[in-house]
Amino acid sequence: MARFALDSMDVRVLPQGRGRALALAILFLAPLAFGALALFLGQDANWDLRNYHWYNAYALVNQRYALDLLPSQTPFFYNPALDVPFYLLATHVSARVAGFVLGTVQGLNFVLLFMLAHASLRLSNPRQKVWACTLLAALGMLGGGGIAQIGTVFYDNITSLGVFASALLVVRHYRTLLTGPWRQAAGWALLSGVPAGAMMGLKLPSVLFCVGLCCALVLAAGPWRRRILLGFMFGVGVLAGLTVTLGPWAFYLQTHYGSPLFPYFNEVFKSPLAPLTSARDVQFVPTSWADRLAFPFAFTANPLEVGEIPWRDWRLPILYALLPAALVLRLLFGRNTSRDDQVAEPFVARYLLWTAAVSYAVWLLMFAIYRYAIPLEMLAPLLIVFAIGYLPLRLPFRGMLIGFALGVVIAVIQPGTWGRLPSWLDHTVEAEIPALPQDADLMVLMAGFEPYSHVVSAFPPQVKFVRIQSNFASPDQDKGINRMLHERVAAHRGIFKLLIPNWQRDLATAALKFYDFKILPQSCQAVADHLYDTKLELCDLARTNPVVKHD
Repeated sequence: MARFALDSMDVRVLPQGRGRALALAILFLAPLAFGALALFLGQDANWDLRNYHWYNAYALVNQRYALDLLPSQTPFFYNPALDVPFYLLATHVSARVAGFVLGTVQGLNFVLLFMLAHASLRLSNPRQKVWACTLLAALGMLGGGGIAQIGTVFYDNITSLGVFASALLVVRHYRTLLTGPWRQAAGWALLSGVPAGAMMGLKLPSVLFCVGLCCALVLAAGPWRRRILLGFMFGVGVLAGLTVTLGPWAFYLQTHYGSPLFPYFNEVFKSPLAPLTSARDVQFVPTSWADRLAFPFAFTANPLEVGEIPWRDWRLPILYALLPAALVLRLLFGRNTSRDDQVAEPFVARYLLWTAAVSYAVWLLMFAIYRYAIPLEMLAPLLIVFAIGYLPLRLPFRGMLIGFALGVVIAVIQPGTWGRLPSWLDHTVEAEIPALPQDADLMVLMAGFEPYSHVVSAFPPQVKFVRIQSNFASPDQDKGINRMLHERVAAHRGIFKLLIPNWQRDLATAALKFYDFKILPQSCQAVADHLYDTKLELCDLARTNPVVKHD
């Protein structure tokens, strides 16, 4: 049987001896630095925070999913578990402390990126290697999209922790995976898949990296029978992690809405409450092969091709152009076979490059939303080093080219912003509501398409909220969920009020006609939202066709 030859050098994620103290000091301080950066950037007030990240956690912690329906629009059906830790923290400490802690946790990506770089780069001087890994990890964190997410609750830089942890497990134990006993290799492959799978369960778009990490095991190196085994066992690990984090929520969705992924992929699950479509947001996905091939250059020139905010960063198109060029030149002019002439550990470089390539392809075909590709942005500086390392040039020339390419990346970075406050509030969410009827059985209807479910947490806990108009369903649409909304409203026998941004009162008026309600304009009172000036108002409602009560 053919055997796969491996280099004799040990793969270490941290230096031993010289450089170790320096590395540990950097790894301790770096996450704190990103916590401080979160404070400098300002308090998060993004659209998604106001739409669902705050409300969904509030609803889960306070058992509101049986009381409310759709306050947070389509994301009402997203797994709220990812939002709970920050919500619990932010309701017990000041906004500044919560922002600092969130930024610090996000800064743990620096630690994992440093370890991946240290396990892969071949530098003989330990201290020089520490500083090189520090630079690559810092540059990975400080991308045009990455800076925009520091201290925010999009969590693409939280789920990335699981992605990088899985990659690091593979890299650290790749010798066992490729040449160790079959049972031991299968065990490590399974364990390696769990962190990425767990993060996928918390945020489903992370599936693209689960696919990338799994396929890379099959494509990177080793005998084919072992490759298939490792890929299969890694997939089992992904499913195990997914089951732990998504399983309870999927069961809830199946029980209450007829689909474990409601409303997505409903052409498969066929819940009567939603159309039989995938429901994925595909507005950014390129449709022609020409557009797909040029996509990194297109979205770098115009970031609105992949999202809602402007930013600038050239690392992905640089990598996209460099890697195939380096591989072609390597094929034509030969490879750098001497160990002293290689920039990185061969297997590690191949594995991470395959992970990135497959993940990018899945991202391109399924999402093409830049936020979801933030782990690729983080990993790109190290991958650029790998790509240049493949060039058939002398090592000093490759070193200069690496410095030039990373210098260009640094020079052009312009971070985006998803919306931050000019000064920090005392608390993450602050809202003031008018006086409500004492001991009243109150249901508040919501309408329009703006994000304002975060203010629900300011109301007394017995108040129910039902959104009759949202980006998931409007009352004029033939959707099964509208029947559920009508049933929920019809079952309420107490008082009704309307919560609405004042400039969308006309939208609410049109939606309320389907429920036989009208607004009493003279009753409207302001709701002060300090997180975002949405100019909300709380209005009394009256029946246009009063329900006749029979004795």
